[in-house]
Amino acid sequence: MVAIPQQQIIAQLAAGEVGHTAEKGQALELVVNQTLGLFSGITLIHKNAIDVAGSCEIDLILSNNQHPDGLPFLPFYLVVECKNWEAPVGTATVRAFTSKLRMMRMKFGLLVAANGITGDATDHTACHAHIRDEFNRDELILLVVTRAELEALTSTEEFGALLKLKLGQFLMNMAHF
Repeated sequence: MVAIPQQQIIAQLAAGEVGHTAEKGQALELVVNQTLGLFSGITLIHKNAIDVAGSCEIDLILSNNQHPDGLPFLPFYLVVECKNWEAPVGTATVRAFTSKLRMMRMKFGLLVAANGITGDATDHTACHAHIRDEFNRDELILLVVTRAELEALTSTEEFGALLKLKLGQFLMNMAHF
């Protein structure tokens, strides 16, 4: 277990709030990269990666060596999209991200959305419906972590437990993933 510097995370995100949209996004990307980087076996491969055609941008691509003290239940490549928006992320944005994941032939993605996603988790509406449809069609798993959840974490053990819980809920088609 590694301690997550909770006050540092809160301060970095607050500092990003005084900037424009790009600075807000960069602050969240930095926090997510630093926090995931605390896990054994997790390494940053690319930040703000753009494909050759210039048509696809990914915030973070990390490798996961599936270390027993890390995130062994997640795949080798972790593709992460960060949205530090005041409003919940809408279906069009989530569709764009899942399209990128499919283009990359990835079956797992992590969306860190400051204020969650649109729709109702229980009724599977809006984004929740799209995410479930992606799994039913292509077995693509997309987990969503909010800023509040991220700011509340105090250790990698807690973060790993949160991701395991979200994955289990997702696989069981439960309301909160």
